Amino acid sequence: MRWRDLDSYNHINNSVYLNYFEEGRIAYLYKIAELAGLKPDMSNKFEGFSSTLTKTEIEYKGQGFLHETIVIGIRYTAVRKIFMEAEYGVWVKDDQRLLARGKSVQVAIGGSGKDFKPARVSEKFIEYAQKLEGDRLVVVR
Repeated sequence: MRWRDLDSYNHINNSVYLNYFEEGRIAYLYKIAELAGLKPDMSNKFEGFSSTLTKTEIEYKGQGFLHETIVIGIRYTAVRKIFMEAEYGVWVKDDQRLLARGKSVQVAIGGSGKDFKPARVSEKFIEYAQKLEGDRLVVVR
């Protein structure tokens, strides 16, 4: 938890959870890169894989305060051609208090990612995500 994450009520500002979800997605890509034998700083070059966030939902369950250590969890639940769906949770480490949970949808981007044209989700991403998620990951090609 960082001082800048707090609002005037001295708890985590609701908008900050979007940043936590983003950090979870980045950590997940690092794990995918590791499984692929890439260095973490190359995870954005994974098979030309790139994505853009198209939808996020957050359900606030509690308040987090300064000096609490939080844990961010993410799992991908479905890959549907060009879409990737994920679920998130944010907990206080010490007492396992759930602060927020949420969902997101991302669209895979082809090419360099600069033209933002949708593309099929990388088969390699699906392969490694299945290693992490097992049968929980729904894949529709």
